[in-house]
Amino acid sequence: MSLRYKALIAVIVLVAFLTGFLVVSSSSLFEEDARRRINNELHKDQKILELRIDNAAVISRTGIKASSASSELVQLFNDRGITTLAENLYPFAQDWRRDADGDVALAVIDSFVAEDRQARLLASAGDALAFVSIAERQASTPEWRKELFADKELLGFIGSFYDRAFRQGDAVGMPDSEVAVLPVAGRVYLVVQNYLWESVQDKIVIGVAVVLTELSRDWLERTDMEDQSGDLDSIEKIVFTGDVVASSTLGTADAPDMQAAEEVVARAREIGAINEQRGRKEFEFSRSGETYLGVAFSSDLSPPALVNRPGFVAFKSLDAELMPFKDLRKQVFMIGGLLGLVAAIIAYFGAYLVIRQLRRMQEATFKIRGGDFDTRVKVRGRDELAKLGKAFNDMTSGLKALGMYTHDTLARSLLDNPGMMQSASIREEGSIFFSDIKGFTSISERLEAEALTAQLNEYFTALGEELREQKGYVDKFIGDSIMAFWGPPFVKDGDYAVRACETAIESFKVAAQLREEWARQGKPLFFQRIGIATGEVVIGNIGTETKKNFTVIGDSVNLASRLEGANKLYGTEVLVDERTRDLAKQFVIFREIDQIRVVGKSKPVRVFEPLAMVGGETAVYSTEYMRYEQALANYRKREFDQALTLLDEMLDWKPEDGPSKWLQALCRELQTGVPEGWEPVTTATSK
Repeated sequence: MSLRYKALIAVIVLVAFLTGFLVVSSSSLFEEDARRRINNELHKDQKILELRIDNAAVISRTGIKASSASSELVQLFNDRGITTLAENLYPFAQDWRRDADGDVALAVIDSFVAEDRQARLLASAGDALAFVSIAERQASTPEWRKELFADKELLGFIGSFYDRAFRQGDAVGMPDSEVAVLPVAGRVYLVVQNYLWESVQDKIVIGVAVVLTELSRDWLERTDMEDQSGDLDSIEKIVFTGDVVASSTLGTADAPDMQAAEEVVARAREIGAINEQRGRKEFEFSRSGETYLGVAFSSDLSPPALVNRPGFVAFKSLDAELMPFKDLRKQVFMIGGLLGLVAAIIAYFGAYLVIRQLRRMQEATFKIRGGDFDTRVKVRGRDELAKLGKAFNDMTSGLKALGMYTHDTLARSLLDNPGMMQSASIREEGSIFFSDIKGFTSISERLEAEALTAQLNEYFTALGEELREQKGYVDKFIGDSIMAFWGPPFVKDGDYAVRACETAIESFKVAAQLREEWARQGKPLFFQRIGIATGEVVIGNIGTETKKNFTVIGDSVNLASRLEGANKLYGTEVLVDERTRDLAKQFVIFREIDQIRVVGKSKPVRVFEPLAMVGGETAVYSTEYMRYEQALANYRKREFDQALTLLDEMLDWKPEDGPSKWLQALCRELQTGVPEGWEPVTTATSK
């Protein structure tokens, strides 16, 4: 065989191999895209379903409200000559059902009124109410009616609604109607109820009108009609309550496949997709050798306290979505074998050059994502790839410059979750850290601007390392102060209080090392004060559309700032609030300092001083500082002599202990006389 034929065969094999390789490698990308499309469709289906429930609730509420307040109905209740009340209420119940577009309408009135009017009781609805009339879209069996009238969820829903007006004597100031999604008699219904009035003007309630709209198979299938694109036709839906399937689109209308629906619900519950909380949970499962993507959720109208809270499962076949690609792949394999040699070679080498450059950019992107903003890509030529490479390098330079003004923890969070830039603010618990330098104003007056800035930057750099080590988010620098935060989305493991306290303890060690070096250099020494508070804060983006600051606001932020300033009063270096102590006391040794009423708060706050991390010399700290806490207890009991004895012992051991000096001076002052109305609480007079 000649060389040219060998070359021809080699190229054909190479083209076929590359074609196959590209098709196979693209399978994962196509599958990822298919998964994204299905998830979008499931999300859209959920939104349409929730919107239909909300619209149905509005229609039902409006219809029943107008019908139940008609003058004819009020006149019927006030006509003492009528003894066939149940029969007379049936036409009104039909109107409620029709106007609210429901399946079942119930008239539930006061038991005393029903007995007085000799109404034929269908069933008791508790101690104060009775069912007297029912109107249905389709006639039901006596057995199902019996289950309906005895359903605990329905009776509880009606009873609590009526009892509020009954206990008050009228419904003044109360909503006239109420709506919920409830499990009733083995099915799931949108239940709407409205008061029946003996006097509309005086808001005197005589009973309740109830309309139930079943979330049936037909109702579920109508959800697809809300979608004009037809994307949701192949989505199957299930309504369940507890472990029971109430309705499903599986199978046909004449022969629904309830067994398959039960298997899907059981599988979703097994993998944890179904829970009793509100929210949306995506999941994946296999059935009969086919892979499905699904989502489980519940309606906001369904009370979260229900034992068997109703929910919805929507799912779609991933394999069916991938079928067009599989067919296309077969065609590509067939056509690939017929490609021309020259076109194949050119395409291959052209793609190789492009992909190689793109992979370099991808690798560079991963390095940038890891924080290496010095990464660059080589730029060759003047084509589009060269321009892209130059733009990439320009972007990297901009990110490096921006990184000097943006905390790296926030930068990485934004890279991992770009939606944070547009996400709404949230309320979460976290720990706030305020640090300040003692006497900084007088220090700044003695130093040149350049020297002051250099020393301050050296101080901030050292403290910044400790904050970064403990995953703290530096919110801002305010002159010589630092505001930092631990909590979501930066720290999610719940140890934010421990991290804040450990940072404070370690920062004093770092500051002490700096002072030793500065003392040798003849520079002024920085001594810091720190305040830490833990509590619920608002976390989010605050600012304009073009300039935002990711920050935290709330009462705990203000408290941390006040505690930082309160160090001046007690001669301490760091103070924390009670919540911080409670969360961190297993890992940090504290002593209680005082109760203080800070500026802006009327309620006193217990404040504590973190002494050291648990371990090492913890026994010494616990034993020696116990004297102060015992003295504090004596002070609060007005036993000032005993307190002073303990404080003298404390100061013999630690002469420069600020809290002991403060409490000693206070006890000596109170020995001379306790002012009227005195309480063991210190009131701060400044921030």
